[in-house]
Amino acid sequence: MLLEVKDIQVYYGAIHAIKGVSFEVNEGEIVTLIGANGAGKTTTLDTIAGLLRSRGGDIVFQGESIAHKAPHLIVKDGLALVPEGRRVFAQMTVEENLEMGAFTRANSTVEPGLEKVYELFPRLKERRRQVAGTLSGGEQQMLAMGRGIMSAPDLIMLDEPSLGLAP
Repeated sequence: MLLEVKDIQVYYGAIHAIKGVSFEVNEGEIVTLIGANGAGKTTTLDTIAGLLRSRGGDIVFQGESIAHKAPHLIVKDGLALVPEGRRVFAQMTVEENLEMGAFTRANSTVEPGLEKVYELFPRLKERRRQVAGTLSGGEQQMLAMGRGIMSAPDLIMLDEPSLGLAP
């Protein structure tokens, strides 16, 4: 099993936002969280990524509990989150944003990673020297996904991945 989320309990102050969510992801699987706005999908992903802390339950990634690990260590372990709303570094170029995605990787992996992202998203290669904040919304979404791929994750979590993308 690649990821196991066991009975997580997440609070925003006194508000109990996530009440006992459990699921698992096996290697090669695609798992989706579906629910209404405010149902806790983003909160669940943020908790798995270490951006929020669960007050109960556990999160096990590749056989190791990550429930209390720092987010950058979770990325280094091979789990990446592409957040909702793109969150690109607006003043940096496309290529600089992509390089930021590889911050936990060896320098020798950056160039092959860039080539992989440019193969998946040729538009980013065309715009690699362009300041990210001037890209269209869909291009920024491609950039956010590419940045996640640059960390060479074993598991990538996409929060609202189609936001701003043309069919």
